[in-house]
Amino acid sequence: MKFNAKIRVPLLLIPMTLFLTLSCQDMLETSSSRIAFEEANQLKSSTDLFYSISGILSQVQKIGDKYVLFGELRGDLMTVSENSPLSLKEINQFQITSGNEFLDKHDYYSVINNCNFALQRMDTALVIQNEKVMLPAYVEIKTIRAWTYFQLAQIFGNAVYFQDPMLDMNASGMQQEVLSLDELVSRLINDLEPFANVPLPSSNVSPNNFVPVQILLGDLFLYQNNYEKAAEQYYNYIQTHAVVLTADYASRWTSTTFDDVFNNHRDSYLNEAISSIQYNTDPRGLHSSLVSLSYNDKASILPTKNFVDFMSLAPHFFADKLGNAITATTEGDLRGNISFSKKKLQYGDAYSFESTTESNSLRLIYKYFYRANESNSGSDPSNQFIPNKLVYQTQLPVYRIPHLYLRYLEAVNRSGKPSLAFSGLKYGLTSSTISNPAFVNPAEVGGGESYLNFQNAVFDQNVPIAARGRGYGIPKDTKVYVIPNFTKYLDGVDTNGKPVKIPSVDVSDIQAAHQDSIEWVELRILDEMAAETSFEGNRFFDLLRISHHRNNHPTLMAEKVSAKFEDALSMKSKLMDINAWFVK
Repeated sequence: MKFNAKIRVPLLLIPMTLFLTLSCQDMLETSSSRIAFEEANQLKSSTDLFYSISGILSQVQKIGDKYVLFGELRGDLMTVSENSPLSLKEINQFQITSGNEFLDKHDYYSVINNCNFALQRMDTALVIQNEKVMLPAYVEIKTIRAWTYFQLAQIFGNAVYFQDPMLDMNASGMQQEVLSLDELVSRLINDLEPFANVPLPSSNVSPNNFVPVQILLGDLFLYQNNYEKAAEQYYNYIQTHAVVLTADYASRWTSTTFDDVFNNHRDSYLNEAISSIQYNTDPRGLHSSLVSLSYNDKASILPTKNFVDFMSLAPHFFADKLGNAITATTEGDLRGNISFSKKKLQYGDAYSFESTTESNSLRLIYKYFYRANESNSGSDPSNQFIPNKLVYQTQLPVYRIPHLYLRYLEAVNRSGKPSLAFSGLKYGLTSSTISNPAFVNPAEVGGGESYLNFQNAVFDQNVPIAARGRGYGIPKDTKVYVIPNFTKYLDGVDTNGKPVKIPSVDVSDIQAAHQDSIEWVELRILDEMAAETSFEGNRFFDLLRISHHRNNHPTLMAEKVSAKFEDALSMKSKLMDINAWFVK
């Protein structure tokens, strides 16, 4: 199910650019004291709104690659090559210098100021046929602004917060308010929560329903460790829009001989998009540079060895489509790389093995290239791997269906329901799964929480998330993909005097075992996030948020990310300081 559309309108209702950066004193600076606003411009019609949102989204395009690169190079799935420019190497090493091109916050604040301008000039009280016709677009623009702020703070550690459009930069010093990440999250929740149930704007008002407000609120609550509220927001979007995770995009071997495959997961990258950053389809227009950076004879960004090994060694459980029984096992999650040994073909969803020269071969990120546009009217002289054509991306997914479900499971797990969350990975979120005591502890679903209701028949289509790359047989596995028994045991004797192990009944032991289960399931959810959304810009933010759930934050982040470096111990020591995570 998709809710987005291509932006084909290059005109802007708001013909202005805001040149804002932040100095080391967190002061707004600009080379000009005036911004070109038309004071008389008022947004009064669907046409006005369409062009206004088009203008804002054209500014969002400029931060698309930054979203992905900041989100992946600071994580554990992506690294740089020797061909990478210094700016990317610095991000990867957490050593950004003052000359790094990615330090510039201008594009983020340009989006924010365009949103402020539009919001100030909208008449949200306008009523036509008993409907507040401007309200959905008003909420969308608020959400775009909040998403941009959230990105800023997760990258830089804080953000200058302002809600009025800046017309006179000489007065900007009086309008500053620098908020930390935690402070900003609370402010954004307060700003958006009153509008959580406002419907999405129609297609004649918005060219692309970017980031639904309920999903963004879910993310904000989840970062705040407010798990039940996060689950409610994700569930409300899932239920309202009947979002299901079907078998359509599962990759699976076709037989127990493992010599051919249905590679359907590759199509999930765009087809399961809920919201995206859209670019012009014209090759002469602005578009993402990720294909050139990744699928190149001199690629700048690469998958990490740890990620490749993790995906290649994952157990795979073969069964027919109905999953009646496991009939064969092998290794490899098909969402990573699919290898046909007999045919000598290797193409995966996330990465592929390519010969860049006669004597050199690399694992290259394949995801961007596979769903890119091609044009024979030009070429990229810096990429001899793709000669005589220009290959470019026109869409960067921000939220996808599996992405949404995994965030929901993360929230449900942390709210104290690990068996329910794990059931979404192993069995699929259906009413029959949730009501089965062999899969879900009845104590976890006996509270009547509305966000646990999957009774609607549409959700019978939900499949196990792990089955999308690890085989239809995974629900039948009883030894590998199961929650360990963390219960402590005491030595005792049975009625015949024979030694036995008796589960501890100490309340603290039971609570500790429950917490161990939650953290074990959380790591499996994190594994699924890697498999489902690798290289899409999420990994650093996922690690930051999940580590933030734990008492020893930022240990999880430091251990995961440092593992991709040769001197892992030294890097872990550096990353144990949370300040090292943010760009200064």
